[in-house]
This record gives sequence, C-alpha cells and structure tokens, in this order.
Amino acid sequence: MGGSFQNVNNIDLAVKAGVSKASISDRTQHLAKLGLVKYTKYYGTKLTKKGLNAVIPLVQQHRLIETWLYEKLDIPLSDIYEKATKLSDHPDLLLIDRLNIYMDYPETCPHGNIIPINCTIPEFTKSSLLANQDISETTFKIINFTEDNYLFKVLNNIDIHLADQIKITNINGYDHSMVVLNLRNNLKQILPKNITKMIRIEKVTASTLEKSV
Repeated sequence: MGGSFQNVNNIDLAVKAGVSKASISDRTQHLAKLGLVKYTKYYGTKLTKKGLNAVIPLVQQHRLIETWLYEKLDIPLSDIYEKATKLSDHPDLLLIDRLNIYMDYPETCPHGNIIPINCTIPEFTKSSLLANQDISETTFKIINFTEDNYLFKVLNNIDIHLADQIKITNINGYDHSMVVLNLRNNLKQILPKNITKMIRIEKVTASTLEKSV
C-alpha cells in the first residue's frame, strides 16, 4: 500500500486487513513502540527502515510464489495473489532459496512489483500514482499495481494490463474518477479513484514511443 515511502491511513489499513479502525490504531501504535513503523496522528503509518527489513523476507517469498504460480503452473493472473497469500503465512528461507534457483532469480512479480533482494527497491513517490495525474497529452506506461486481490479481479474484467500505455482524457471533479484511453486496445475506460490510486505509472518519452513503434 506504499507504506515504505508514504503514510497509509488507518481507514485504508482497516479495509485491507478486514478489521476495525480501532484495532488498526492499537496495532500501529504498538508497532511504533517497537520501532517498526512511524505513526503520525491524523496522517497514518509508514514503515521505518527496521520495519521494512523485517517484512522483506515475507514480501520476497510472496512475490516469488506469485511468479512460480503464473509462469510455471499457468494459474490465471487474477488468482495468483490470493493463492500466494495462502501459501505465504510465514517466510521460509529454504523455500525462498529454492524458488530463486528454480526460476533464476526473477526481479519482478507478474504485477510489476520488485522482488526484494533480487533487485534494488526503487524510491517511488506519490507523484508516480495514476490518481495524482492531470488531464494532458502525456502518454503513461503502467509499471506496477498495488498488491490487492480486489484490484486484480477488477483489472481482469476491464482489460487493463501491466505495461499498457494510456492517456488521461477526462477527470470527474465530483468523485475524481478518470477516463483513460488505453493505446493497446484503443478503448476508453472509466477508472474510479480507488483503482487509480493503486496503479503506478511512468511517463513515456519520445524515444520509448519510437522503439515501441
């Protein structure tokens, strides 16, 4: 949810975890005392370096399993996050090592997210989220998705893929939903804000466009 580089509010955490906001408040304050997160009242919670180091093995294992399920077992992309979650309750260093050897140390999972240790973790900012862009002639490339099972089910239904190139043609001032033109299928699609804030993009330069042509 971006907690390595930005604050994540308690409401979003509660929805993600399926628990009450009060439970999240208690838990984040406890984790803050342990030095794993930095909790700022009214702004939310962000992982500290100590907290990030603590979760890296679990993230690495989860994304390796996703890659294995998708590339080796042919499990549909919309299902791999949920299945990998069930198989990744606790990090297993031997399993991580064997998966890495078997798949030759992949650097990203099928959703475009970096696999820790195998690749340097980039410094993302809020400006890289689709939700924070304006209407323009700029072409953007989708570089990854927030790990969220609901999101993956939605994306499967609306035909938006990793590496798709898109343009923002309209933004609704009331609910901040976006109309984007997908250059892969030449379709205009309406994306609500709860979806656009889970899609990370990068600008496509003229040289990149020439290569793709």
